[in-house]
Amino acid sequence: MAILEVENLSKEYKGKGKGKGNGYQALRDISLSVDSGEFVAIMGPSGSGKTTLLNILSGIDTEYSGMVRIAETIISEMTKNELALFRRQRMGFVFQDYNLLDSLTLRENVMLPMVLDEQEVEDINAKTDATLLLFDIDEVKDKYPYTVSGGQQQRTAISRAIINDPDVIFADEPTGNLDSKSASTVMKCFSKLNSEQAATIVMVTHDPFAASFCSRVVFIKDGTVGMEIAREGTRKAFFDTILETLAVMGGGEDDF
Repeated sequence: MAILEVENLSKEYKGKGKGKGNGYQALRDISLSVDSGEFVAIMGPSGSGKTTLLNILSGIDTEYSGMVRIAETIISEMTKNELALFRRQRMGFVFQDYNLLDSLTLRENVMLPMVLDEQEVEDINAKTDATLLLFDIDEVKDKYPYTVSGGQQQRTAISRAIINDPDVIFADEPTGNLDSKSASTVMKCFSKLNSEQAATIVMVTHDPFAASFCSRVVFIKDGTVGMEIAREGTRKAFFDTILETLAVMGGGEDDF
């Protein structure tokens, strides 16, 4: 069953100056769907439109044509307040730069969405502690973000993203600021979340290694879906297939 559906999605940035050539088409007539429990990567060279697509799917960008439906709800038909509530209660977000609050401990950062929803204190504490344990950051839960490693900060961000049991988790370059060891740990957390809790994850990444943890990769080029591949066999075999597909689609090594 599709939890996320996109139909005929287009996005144009209009130029502010006079004359032609000031604006450009970022996305062109994109249609795709993500099933409940799927782990999907969106890849593409710089300027391909992948981050624009993620911003629209996650409700950050509301200026577009076409339809985006999440859990049977068309988000473009919501008011600003309705969308803000929907995003907080039904979506989870993980960003490249973590977006944690330095004035709060890791534990307080994780529980924040539940606190904002005014849930019961006992439920908040129990859910927070269980999530911290799941991602092996319970030993540093009382530290502040700036005192722990990037990998621990990102695992805290993932914990915060799932605390309200969202319908979809959106991740934007979640390993972009991490070294290879921390990136591997974070991607194993996502994989565990997907396999053990059937979490639906949509991730933008330029990194074939990160994408190899997914069940499907959607390749975006020049604002359109260029190709899709599904994982078959081992993660190593899927990694090799991703590299081959990137080579076929073109784009320099620096683009990915």
